[in-house]
Amino acid sequence: MSMILSFFLALVVLVSAVPVSKPVEAATASNVFKKVSITKSSYIQLTDANLIPSATGATASFTFTIYNGDSSAINLVDYWARLKTTGGTKYTLTLLEADKKKKALPKTTTTLTYYSEVGSKVTLDQLVVNIIKFDFSVSGYEKTIGQYTFPKGYSNFVKAGGYQGVLVNNSLVNLRIDQINITKSAKNYNVNLTYVARNTGKFGVPLPQYNYYAQTPKGLYKLALRNKTDETLTLEPSVLNAVQLTGSIPLSVATTGWKLIVTNNVGVETNKVEIPVVVFDIPFKVTTTTSTSTKTTFTNDDGTYEVELNAVQRFPWNNDDNIIADLIVRNNGSVYLPLPELSGLLLVDDNIKLNGKAIKKVGDIGLAPGASTTISYVGSIPYNYSWKKFKLKLSQKTGETVTEIGELTKSTIVPVKQVDLGSVFVQQNNGAPYNALVTDVKTYSGDKADMFAVFVELTNKQKRIGSLPLLAGYFKTTDGNLYEAKFTKATNTIKSESKDQLIVWTELPQNVDRSGIQLLMGEAFDDNGLLQGTATAKGFLRAAQFTLPEEKSASSSFTGLKVGPYTVDMNFFNVWMNGTRMDIKVGGNVQKDVNFDGYTQSQLVFEIEHEETKQVLISQVIDLEGKAEKSVKWKVGANYSDPDKEMGDTLLWENYQLNIYETFNGNRKKLATMPISFSSSINWLDGKH
Repeated sequence: MSMILSFFLALVVLVSAVPVSKPVEAATASNVFKKVSITKSSYIQLTDANLIPSATGATASFTFTIYNGDSSAINLVDYWARLKTTGGTKYTLTLLEADKKKKALPKTTTTLTYYSEVGSKVTLDQLVVNIIKFDFSVSGYEKTIGQYTFPKGYSNFVKAGGYQGVLVNNSLVNLRIDQINITKSAKNYNVNLTYVARNTGKFGVPLPQYNYYAQTPKGLYKLALRNKTDETLTLEPSVLNAVQLTGSIPLSVATTGWKLIVTNNVGVETNKVEIPVVVFDIPFKVTTTTSTSTKTTFTNDDGTYEVELNAVQRFPWNNDDNIIADLIVRNNGSVYLPLPELSGLLLVDDNIKLNGKAIKKVGDIGLAPGASTTISYVGSIPYNYSWKKFKLKLSQKTGETVTEIGELTKSTIVPVKQVDLGSVFVQQNNGAPYNALVTDVKTYSGDKADMFAVFVELTNKQKRIGSLPLLAGYFKTTDGNLYEAKFTKATNTIKSESKDQLIVWTELPQNVDRSGIQLLMGEAFDDNGLLQGTATAKGFLRAAQFTLPEEKSASSSFTGLKVGPYTVDMNFFNVWMNGTRMDIKVGGNVQKDVNFDGYTQSQLVFEIEHEETKQVLISQVIDLEGKAEKSVKWKVGANYSDPDKEMGDTLLWENYQLNIYETFNGNRKKLATMPISFSSSINWLDGKH
């Protein structure tokens, strides 16, 4: 913006008497803003003073508070302010037009603001303000009742981090600088500055039609409202409002000593004067993005954001690798901001361009003050390609205009998080937080291939009932081979702090060494974002690699049998031949972990088998709290069943094996086994056999 030379620029108008941050010591400020008694109960006090440049020199402004503690009104016409320099040069002070009709009623406070043009080289410490009362009984018809002077070097701008209270339609509004983002273009500094305003009154007031200037060592440059809607902004009580300003300043201007001057127009159109509302110190560092930058700051119509390329990872997917670039987006301001819509181009070794697919966290729509979130950008690359340099190029499209935000660099691949045996993986960075604990490994044998299954407890760490993320991943053997992981889980929602039993499995050839195998898994996504429903995954992110426990072999104990959320202690089994009928008595106790809301496994199978001949006399399903047809139905607690079977002329052997299995997808895992024979008097599970 061109330098402003057209308007008179003066000082703070309508400021409150509330103490604010000032670049002077408290004792000095107390002397400057001392009270001058009018009567025993009433006083006048200087509450603000400033001096800023104008087209014809400089403008000085002084705001006074008059408190009337008496029982009758004070006639303000009897009082005035006189201005001169310490060298004796006199200036005429003008009272704001709006203040000329004010009255000082009993037990009330009134503010008056005077202003005057002074010489361009005059400083505040060279000025003297006298408060006079008109008195026709004395020579000159006026007498001085108080005097204000200013210490050497005194100025009244608000320091960085401070605030100033101003009166707007009799409501106190606190103003402060919130964010400053200065970037460089070919010829200019691009200024994006946000200040916040909070109305402490009880009624909404319109934001005045202020003027805004950046004061620099070379002069004043006008700033404009970034959003036209702020021209009609209403400051509602207690609401923190953010107002964005923007402008351009030549690169030839030094970047030290800048200040923001906020002014208000007073006077008629033909004789308009700009009175400053507040002056802020605005120290800053120019935002730059170098070839090695991992973070930058940008401003759009919603506000100012900081973005940082936090991590780059590679995860296998089919015949390629997915590159996951995690971008942290921060709101360092004081008001809520919507989540920006950013496009990401993945640049590998400067020449390979991959369009990044943006994956947001669950439920992300905005950023609270001081909050951050992560957006992941995903691209695909051949798995055997090793890069030397990686960049994420960010841009934002508004209408037909594409704005480049910057290129962020991080070429080192962050290793996948390793979860040790028995440790809990805590995921809090996805919007739907959960904990994951590997509890068991089971191999379900089949005729041609085995189903290698890992049981994982997922705990819902959200504050309410909800669905847990859908996952994807791979099993990795010690020789580096990968086997796609498949996932079986319940479809219902999970209460807060409750669990879902996830079965992660794959078909492994029977000659594959299972020792040292690990599970790599993360949150699944497709082209629309994080995976929903029954959609097909295109990859995974926020992954961890789990060390797996050793698989338990079949036990001779029939207690502590685990299936789903159930623990089964079988304590009675008796079998004998009653003619051609095989009589069976089976009993056990069932416990259920009520922390599980989601699970898919709830059945056991017992068999009486002659292992040498593979003859199976009976294969009986025990359904835990289920309704499966032709099953023995057991409930939580003690159970006793007699699934007898007619054997006809079946050839029988003297000795058999009692086996307990858990089935999964048609394959089965032997949990317990023991030798038995026919006897009407023996309980094979009484612990004596």
